[in-house]
Amino acid sequence: MTPGERRVWSAAIPIAAGAFLILLTQDAGLAATLAFAVGAALAARLRMWGLALCATAWVAVFVAVRALPGPYDSWAGPAVIPTLAVYVTCFLLAWAVGRRLASRAGNVRGEERPVLAWPSEKRLRLYLLVVFAVAALSAWLRFRGITPPLLADNPDVARQVLRERASIPVGLISEAWTLGMAVSLLRALTSRGWQLVLYLAATAVFTAGAALGASKNSVLVGLVPAIIAVLSVRRSAARRPRTVRWRVPAAVMLAGVALVGAVVFLGGQRTLAGTGSFEDEFRSRYGGNVISSSAGSLDLSLSSSTETFGRLWAQRDTIEPEYGAYSLMFLGSRAEALVGRVDLYSTTSQLSQPYYMNTATFVAIPLLDWGPIGAAVFLVVLGLAVGLAERRLEFGAGPAEQLGRAFVVYFAAFGIYELYPFIYATWLALIPGLWILYRLGRRTVT
Repeated sequence: MTPGERRVWSAAIPIAAGAFLILLTQDAGLAATLAFAVGAALAARLRMWGLALCATAWVAVFVAVRALPGPYDSWAGPAVIPTLAVYVTCFLLAWAVGRRLASRAGNVRGEERPVLAWPSEKRLRLYLLVVFAVAALSAWLRFRGITPPLLADNPDVARQVLRERASIPVGLISEAWTLGMAVSLLRALTSRGWQLVLYLAATAVFTAGAALGASKNSVLVGLVPAIIAVLSVRRSAARRPRTVRWRVPAAVMLAGVALVGAVVFLGGQRTLAGTGSFEDEFRSRYGGNVISSSAGSLDLSLSSSTETFGRLWAQRDTIEPEYGAYSLMFLGSRAEALVGRVDLYSTTSQLSQPYYMNTATFVAIPLLDWGPIGAAVFLVVLGLAVGLAERRLEFGAGPAEQLGRAFVVYFAAFGIYELYPFIYATWLALIPGLWILYRLGRRTVT
């Protein structure tokens, strides 16, 4: 930094701080939104791309809560933004500290994006065939005797039937769809020619299987991490001419935007096809307009959790801490003898009356388990773990390492909707699958 730049920064920092404090006294929600936007830009400048992505997602949430009207809106959403921003700040700052600790520990192997080292084609195809066989078995066990929600006349009713007959073993092996999607798409986006066609076809098969449950999250959790991973690596110079290097990230990002847009559109169509008071209100607002229904679906995904958390926060003094019961809820009856029985969705659905919005929010689980102060401590610990893992895997050359990091980033960003790892134990299935992929790539490289 030149002396002139130092003088500019020395003057700009106190001016910006003063402006922020004035804005904070006038509109705390707007101040928090702008602060997160600045934080996202700073994280990107420091090449903390995962953290920048997560902060940007929260900016989108705050904007949606404040600016986009929807049938689920109430005073609770905008009012809780400053409180929610404090909790998210605890998580993001701990993430940055975790990255710093991983760097100081000497566990980082480089500072340049790696070139992926894949297992041999024979091993990789055999691996994907086994994953597909496991996924097909899970579909048979899950949907036997009923129509998959994607093909049902009323997807929400079919999903409720599935929820009532769900089991942990079937849920875990059904994550083979997620694993197959992520591996196939990452391989396709780092290939060309016939390999590109082959692995795109495999991606389509795994995506179709994951979509049978009519959940957009089941599709996003497999495809978005692959896009994050491909943007975190570089192609071999021998395979990519200098004149077209810049086109690859741009094409991947455009594909990612198209993917998210398609999922948002399908989410709107699913809501339009549902039954219930919320679906009736959604139809009355958006009708058959594709653009407005897609915008309503996006707003619902971004703002509904904050709205529910606002209502939960307003009633926090009436709720006794459960000390771990909600965090271990995914274990089902196996944990009830130790921590007691709780029903997160029953709690959140009561908060969402007159609608049934069973969204768990980013802070709901730690707040219900440990109270306001304990929730902050919980999120600091979680942020440290995310930062350590994300930084440790950032420069790994294996696809398993890059996908592992991408899943960590995705789950952290997915916190805008639900604190995913503590509701669905996806990671219990993904870690063994990625470890096998890692072992397959130890000896042969392509």
